[in-house]
Amino acid sequence: MTIHADARFVGPRRPLQILDAAEVERIHQASLEVLAETGVMFHSQRALDVLEAHGATVDRETTVARIPAATIAEALTTLPAGFTLGGRTPEFDLPIDGEHAYLTSDGCATFVREADGTVRPSVKQDVYDAARVVDGLPNLSATSALVSAQDTPEGSRVLHEFDACMRASRKHSIVVSIKDASEARPLIRMAEAVAGGAAELKARPTFSVILCTVSPLHMERFGMELALELGDAGIPMMLYPMPILGATSPVTPAGTAVVGAAEILAAVTAIQLSSPGARLVHAGGPTALFMRTGSYFANVPEALLLRAVQGQMARRWGLPAGLGWGGTKAKLPDAQAAYENTLGLMLEMAAGADFCFGAGLLDSVSQMSLEELVIADEVFGMVTRLVRGVTVDRETLAVDLIKKMGFDGNYLFDNHTRAHVRELWQAKLGETGNYDGWKNAGAKSTTEKAQEKVAEILAAPTAEFPADLGAEFDAIIAAAAREAAAV
Repeated sequence: MTIHADARFVGPRRPLQILDAAEVERIHQASLEVLAETGVMFHSQRALDVLEAHGATVDRETTVARIPAATIAEALTTLPAGFTLGGRTPEFDLPIDGEHAYLTSDGCATFVREADGTVRPSVKQDVYDAARVVDGLPNLSATSALVSAQDTPEGSRVLHEFDACMRASRKHSIVVSIKDASEARPLIRMAEAVAGGAAELKARPTFSVILCTVSPLHMERFGMELALELGDAGIPMMLYPMPILGATSPVTPAGTAVVGAAEILAAVTAIQLSSPGARLVHAGGPTALFMRTGSYFANVPEALLLRAVQGQMARRWGLPAGLGWGGTKAKLPDAQAAYENTLGLMLEMAAGADFCFGAGLLDSVSQMSLEELVIADEVFGMVTRLVRGVTVDRETLAVDLIKKMGFDGNYLFDNHTRAHVRELWQAKLGETGNYDGWKNAGAKSTTEKAQEKVAEILAAPTAEFPADLGAEFDAIIAAAAREAAAV
């Protein structure tokens, strides 16, 4: 059986260092100073109880917890060395071990950009279609609700989105729109039905959750109580600070790095002390404010550098790095989308990210584009080849072959070439022929070829989904909807 993760293996990393070791330590120490002296607002009494029991100074009236360095150090000792994100089927399991690199979709946009340029509000069918496209692309490793299922009841919407992802894709699902613990319980029941039980889900969690902190220095109540419940259930969590340079954090990248580090450490500490061994990922998507318009920019150089810094801080603390990516300001799959997204993906992967999520989005993550998923799949194949680097051993040095060929050799037909030629990266979407060949084939743009790939995937049979599992999903969603309507 082919294992998806085998093709995502990059080996031991030699990550790009944006900061030297002393600078990483200065950010760490600065965040500890902020946590101990200013603290973080936790709008969750349960989280405050946990922190207070482990040495934090808690002000119940202001909900501020001042967390000493010793408490944080205690929490970091219980982080797992690695874990697995389970696929709906085992061949799509994703080991998080520092030697694999993955790309996933993200969410949760509210508009869809059609192939003809029409932009409309999103519905559940769009979640399903996007997950099908992700399932059919070899370089994308996990799916998500790329858009909101706005035609479903708000109280059970996250369940409908998970339902669409599971039915359409065999890959791991990242849940992006969950709000509180009441939504987590039926979601966990659905995932247990997929995995075969609670113990099986804990061993191979088929979904993970993105949980945002609130900059600056807030942990909102519902999100933190959700995190504590998910930690108990063994569900991996991507902790996601989103400071905005010059708005919700200092305008200097180093100052914003301190705010983000403080928020990550505060969240990790509360969750780990409550559920030692909880599977946590240092995620995050710092952005910058465009001062002339007040809009935020996800892909400006300062924001990209900060995400690379997050990768370094994650290694400092023993956390995997799952970095936010994408978020181009472009309104269609054009040159701006290509250069912004490719530069970001290259930098974050070179900096040691275990995975990046954000494929398939335009206009600062407000619009979904299925063509963008296909383009991201192509780019990521090239980027991971770059990250894998160059193997230097007796076989690849080929000294004996070079001496044999001498000055008149023809390497094309040698056994050594035949043995290694398939290791070379091969374009699937990009143009590789000459001008006449391209013109005779219809002079198609990259976007047009991506649209054809989308149509090909959507025309293919859907991955099999057991009927009894579908019935169980329907029953869980219906019960959750009735419960939400009764509140």
